[in-house]
Amino acid sequence: MLSEVLYNQDIVRDLEPDEIIEIFLRGAEILALEPPLVQLEATDGGVVFVGDTHGDFSITKYITAKFLRESDKYLVFLGDYIDREPEPEGSFLNLLYLCLLKIEFPNRVFLLKGNHEAHYAFFCYPYQFDKSLVDIFGTYGRQIHEVAIDFFKEMPLMLKTSNGIIAAHAGFPLHGQSIDDKSRKDLIVDILWADAQISPMFRGVDMPKFSEEQLAEFLNKMNATCFIRGHDPFLAGKIIYSKRCITLSTSRSYVFRGGIKIARANLGQPVKNTDDILLEDITSCLAASE
Repeated sequence: MLSEVLYNQDIVRDLEPDEIIEIFLRGAEILALEPPLVQLEATDGGVVFVGDTHGDFSITKYITAKFLRESDKYLVFLGDYIDREPEPEGSFLNLLYLCLLKIEFPNRVFLLKGNHEAHYAFFCYPYQFDKSLVDIFGTYGRQIHEVAIDFFKEMPLMLKTSNGIIAAHAGFPLHGQSIDDKSRKDLIVDILWADAQISPMFRGVDMPKFSEEQLAEFLNKMNATCFIRGHDPFLAGKIIYSKRCITLSTSRSYVFRGGIKIARANLGQPVKNTDDILLEDITSCLAASE
């Protein structure tokens, strides 16, 4: 069945609850083998970064169909796969499909954790995924949610490429912490919740923001040159901090903010700044995906 996923993407609609539970458990086993900071060691081929999809199953299908047919492509998703879905049952279908892709392509598809996937450790509002599963499956929905949480817990926090890119959902350790735990609260707050200081986004007085100086210090420490993130619809599609930071949003839920964008890079070439990364607007694919 797994080999059919790429070519028959709507197969996820026909799965029974017991099959769904087994898929999430298998996905969690594979993710458990990955460290909190994933090192993408490949030195050739292309890597595609996908911002928050927020239950946009149609956009996720479009992106994977476009790139995974090419054997030298890697896909890095930056978290927030659920909630605020723009289509019925989108969060569930989006997450299950991505889990199947991870099982089928464990070394080519990477699923970083977003703040919505870390609700189990740090309260996220709105969190609607549990209710949506009950609406779809009735009492089975609670069991599916439990194993989905196991899947969330094993998602890594960050990824680093061989040519100088760091990717995460929102930010990076702001207090010098080692990236050595997938669920520790201080790492979740900094890496999955932080916004750039120049963003108008306000999430509360205690929520962190990072400066250009802090980003430069972190990148230098990591021997990296560019940070790719999601999380912030106000900065969606924008390049900031001396061409060292790109924010992506890849969902129809926020198309009005900055379009639907992905970022592409050649792993065979060093990245000096965002000039070496292609920011691609795929908003025009909406008609094709609907």
